[in-house]
Amino acid sequence: MAQPTVFSFGKGLVYLGDGDAEDETFTKLCGFNSISLQIEKDTNDVTIPDCDDPDAAAWTATDVLALSWSSEFEGILAKEAEPLLWAAVNSSESRNLRIRIIGAGSGGGTPDLQFAGKAHIGESITGTRGEKYQVSVTATGDGALVRASVAALS
Repeated sequence: MAQPTVFSFGKGLVYLGDGDAEDETFTKLCGFNSISLQIEKDTNDVTIPDCDDPDAAAWTATDVLALSWSSEFEGILAKEAEPLLWAAVNSSESRNLRIRIIGAGSGGGTPDLQFAGKAHIGESITGTRGEKYQVSVTATGDGALVRASVAALS
């Protein structure tokens, strides 16, 4: 059996846009110890009876009504990222977010895999005596999440 290609945690990067519509700048957020991305479907179930045998058990069909996504990042509160996070949290506008996995793309000129979309950002900061301050960032998708193989960062 051949072993699968896997990726270490350090191959995952998170970038947050500054919200400038004319010349948006993306900043890499660092200090995270966990990154998660959830993609969900809202569904509706319908029971479809058998027309030839109405007494037979009917099968359930499922229709997709909507797609949604969210993401969470947790780790050390990095001073360098705090102003950008604060601006995003205090904005009523969603911000562009990119999650990139280095080396997970299609190869060649597009070796990295990127998930990108607009999201509303929330954060929680916690501290415990004898430990470093922690941050938990939540991103609630505002529209479509785009998955694409992209060029490597220079």
